[in-house]
Amino acid sequence: MNFPLQSKTALVFGAGASAAGPGNGAAIAIRMAQHGALVFAADKDLEAARRTQRLAQENGGRCEAIEADVCVESSIRDAVRVAQAINGNVDILVNNVGVVMHGGPAELALEDWDRSFALNTRSAFLALKHVLPLMDKAGRGAVVQVSSIAAARAGSAALCAYHASKAALNALGASVAMQYAGRGIRCNNILLGLMDTALVRQQLAVAHPQGLEHLLATRNATCPTGAMGSPWDAADAAAFLASDAARYITGTDIFVDGGLHNQVTAPVPASTAGTRAPA
Repeated sequence: MNFPLQSKTALVFGAGASAAGPGNGAAIAIRMAQHGALVFAADKDLEAARRTQRLAQENGGRCEAIEADVCVESSIRDAVRVAQAINGNVDILVNNVGVVMHGGPAELALEDWDRSFALNTRSAFLALKHVLPLMDKAGRGAVVQVSSIAAARAGSAALCAYHASKAALNALGASVAMQYAGRGIRCNNILLGLMDTALVRQQLAVAHPQGLEHLLATRNATCPTGAMGSPWDAADAAAFLASDAARYITGTDIFVDGGLHNQVTAPVPASTAGTRAPA
């Protein structure tokens, strides 16, 4: 697949790669670099961002690493300024930061509810706040927000803050899409299902006494296709939506879940409470 992104500048928040391999954000950054974009991989963990930078460069792409804390507005503002300085605009914004907190309303601490919204929703709002004026001035831009099937479907697990904050993220994206539809700016959400990432494997390895292989097999069997998605599935969807090939697509929720959202019951990705997740 070829989605030309030449001459475009892409800013990807939550783009750091773990030592075990790239997750969704890192894969998106790498894929966009492969398609010709100048990518700024932003992450709170600068070394993780540098891993993504190295992987992108090894695959022939252009990528710069930025340290950015999406919970701090000044940090987001600085990251946007760095990305803007090269070509005068940020053509592509990817919001890919999130956290999963376990618990229903009765069990979940207020601080964990607030943290969920700070990372899953407020971070995207702040990025949009500082990028949209640049896109508006240029008369063009594409925003891709990495959400979850949990925004549309509730499973049996008590994950009220994750469900609510990801649903709010989707609504934020739809609002932006409609406000800017006539001004050359598009905004779409990709809703990920069960993904096989290094972070997920690390979380599952300590999540159940039956062990990692059992849980991986269970998750694969849950998917209609018989297998979980990979970070590169998320990356290909994001690259398409950011490209001119998707010029007439905006305000849309794209499920990247192998059809999981059509099942009568759809579980959400298992995670360790309080762990920073890529989507």
